[in-house]
Amino acid sequence: MRRRRYAEASDLYRAQEALMNWTRTAGHCNYLHKGDVGHQLFNTCYGYDKGEVFRYWLDAAGDVAAFALLCPHWKFFNLQVSPHLRYSARHVAMFEYCEQEIGRLGKLLNASLDVLTVEAFDGEPAYTEFLEARGFKRGKLGITLTRRNLAGLPQAKLPPGYCFREATAGDIERLVDLHNHTFTDKWDVASYSAVFNAPHMEYEWVVVAPDGRFAAFVNLWVDRVNRSLLFEPVGTHSDFRRLGLGKALMVYALRRMRAERGIECAYVGHEPAEKNPASGALYASVGFTPVYAIYDYAKPVNQTARSV
Repeated sequence: MRRRRYAEASDLYRAQEALMNWTRTAGHCNYLHKGDVGHQLFNTCYGYDKGEVFRYWLDAAGDVAAFALLCPHWKFFNLQVSPHLRYSARHVAMFEYCEQEIGRLGKLLNASLDVLTVEAFDGEPAYTEFLEARGFKRGKLGITLTRRNLAGLPQAKLPPGYCFREATAGDIERLVDLHNHTFTDKWDVASYSAVFNAPHMEYEWVVVAPDGRFAAFVNLWVDRVNRSLLFEPVGTHSDFRRLGLGKALMVYALRRMRAERGIECAYVGHEPAEKNPASGALYASVGFTPVYAIYDYAKPVNQTARSV
């Protein structure tokens, strides 16, 4: 087994291809969607050296057998392994390597790592037992993952004067304004341009308001092997909420992806209602229903680990 660091876009694409095939073989439980990988690497880990935070392992045939995303400032890592390696001694060694490396990165990047966190879906007891055997304990509900089959989609309806369109690299200033007025004010032209033009980006579609501003957006990612898509994230500008724009844009995207790419189902995750009550209500209104509760599992930082 050979370990490698991210060096170029092909490393990401190989990991995504492997993940899509693993999901086809073993199902979605405790696997990321293909779209999560690039989003976490280029958005969640924005500003990090990608070679530090993305590692992957090749088997004897040169195929990707596992990969890991290490996010020290978020006190979090995500290790994805092929179905035939799950719960093996090799899986244990890789997991311990990730613990060691995120601790090293925490020191290098001056991140306060008092705990480490990983995620576990509620549909696979064997994985929660694997985590508990490594000293991790179940904490709060992090994300509810929801799904919608693409049969019976309604029409996508916007208020008069609004329209849909795909964002381009020439729209960065309006995208920065939109994102900064949707979640947190953290983007400027240079930083969002780096994310938008990164090799992971697939689709960003927006609703354009009558005054020309971007009023809502979706990023979406297509898994062609499993004929699914992921919305991550979905947002509406604070000046344009309660107009049904987010719902209309999601329906528009679903209808186009079904027609153009043959997509059969879609996924989107949302935070607990007490943290973000609007998101769950939006996705339910589009017809998404829960499939998995994803919990945080945490443990105090432990520097003892062995190399793999």
